[in-house]
Amino acid sequence: MVTSEFLDSFANDSGVFAELIATSDLNAAVPSCPEWQLRDLAIHLGNVYRWAKGCIEANEHLTRVELPVPDSLLAEWFTEGSVDLATLLRRSNPGDEVWTFGPHPRLMSFWSRRQAQETSMHLWDAKSALGIFEPIEESLAADGVAEVFEVFLPKQLRQGRMQSPGEGIRIVLADGRTFDIGESIAGEVTGSASDILLALWRRVPATSLVTDADERVVEAVFARALTS
Repeated sequence: MVTSEFLDSFANDSGVFAELIATSDLNAAVPSCPEWQLRDLAIHLGNVYRWAKGCIEANEHLTRVELPVPDSLLAEWFTEGSVDLATLLRRSNPGDEVWTFGPHPRLMSFWSRRQAQETSMHLWDAKSALGIFEPIEESLAADGVAEVFEVFLPKQLRQGRMQSPGEGIRIVLADGRTFDIGESIAGEVTGSASDILLALWRRVPATSLVTDADERVVEAVFARALTS
């Protein structure tokens, strides 16, 4: 996917998210984020938008703060944050150097991709709170799987939040891309890109995926702190 596609996805999904919080019960529990209700999810994502915008403008890491927002202002506040960030990203050159938490080279294109992925995952969370379980669009989900291996897994290993498993697996996407976790590959895991991405982010159990490996190995790999 290219930057313009990420930005279109971000704009569309953040718009759908805003409509959901404007028309739904904010007390609805979010099954994939057990400690949160829908309002908490919206406040989290709206604050992420403001944090990302601040990091870009300051060109440095800023501490993220979860500011509370009254229910009566939540939808408007959320939309303001998403639109402000989208405007900044569309006006920026994807090739400009800027601070990110990803690997070098650190470019503005990172943020368009990250916010598209962040929003699509949390939109899935929000819909699940309303009993709607829809797959993430396949090309975006496939890129999300790649992002885990390009950005999050190296970050987790670098910061000592996890160790690479001795016995691991190979993830195989429908487009032919493969991603290995572990020093010795015990088998392959396949499935839709959406299901694999949701499993990597612990939204669905790893047992929902198709594998020729021992299920205990698959579960052990996916139970590691692969993303956060």
